Amino acid sequence: MFICITMKAVRRIGVAAAIIICAIALTIYVINTSVGRAAWKPAKPGEGIRLPIIMYHSVTTSGAKAGEYNVTTAQLESDLNYLDKHGYKSIVIDDLLQYVNKGKKLPDKIIMLTFDDGQLNNLTYAMPLLEKYKMRAVFSVVGAFIERAERERDPSPAYAYMTWADIQKAAASGWVEIQNHSYNLHGGTSRMGFTKRAGETQAAFYDSLASDVSKMQRLLQLNAGIDAACFTYPFGLTCKDSASLLKAAGFKSAMTCAERVNIITTDPECLYHLDRFNRSGFFTTESFMKKLGIE
Repeated sequence: MFICITMKAVRRIGVAAAIIICAIALTIYVINTSVGRAAWKPAKPGEGIRLPIIMYHSVTTSGAKAGEYNVTTAQLESDLNYLDKHGYKSIVIDDLLQYVNKGKKLPDKIIMLTFDDGQLNNLTYAMPLLEKYKMRAVFSVVGAFIERAERERDPSPAYAYMTWADIQKAAASGWVEIQNHSYNLHGGTSRMGFTKRAGETQAAFYDSLASDVSKMQRLLQLNAGIDAACFTYPFGLTCKDSASLLKAAGFKSAMTCAERVNIITTDPECLYHLDRFNRSGFFTTESFMKKLGIE
């Protein structure tokens, strides 16, 4: 998730509060991504394999309005059709791990499609299109949102989240890989991404992060039999020790929100800094793909 608040959430907390949360998230994102990424220098073009990653969030019906963090089914299908016609093959995190750690060959032209937060419409509207175009994708899910879906049992794809049964269905389809997007690091009364609270000690900060990501790992294993290899940073927010914390928790990769094409090498370190382009619904397929260098 970058800065995405659903209409249902707005109704709950109010427009003013939603605006404040977005403003705070954006400010923290600008500060922390520069600090958290200072020690990492990606490879130059020509030194590895070029990998653009697209970050989707909500998918709406074609009759609905597009937004900064949602696309319509028509836009998503247009994207998939465009990539297919340009010879791109979609890969998932496991493919990268197989390449880096075991030398398994990747297709010549690769793309990664990611969907953040675990909204029900990813299953309802996106997955059939993935199957139609034979494209795999990564769904990064949030534990607290899943538990809300379990309680509410709301079937509306407009704003509901996936239940554990939905996640099992997505994973079993063969078109979706499930990854960890935290248990509860998406603001509100909880922490917002990998950021410290006022007055918090470094030890307490690290313990809290480790507790959250480990709890989500246990829930994924217990409820869906999934061992997530990748952590998707909420709001793209990191700290200077983010990679070390994730490595200690057993993660083999991490995804953030900096808009930059990745250069994948055989150095495992490159997998902890996977950058992604937010797919705004305000772009046409052609103009968005041009940002990624796909023409």
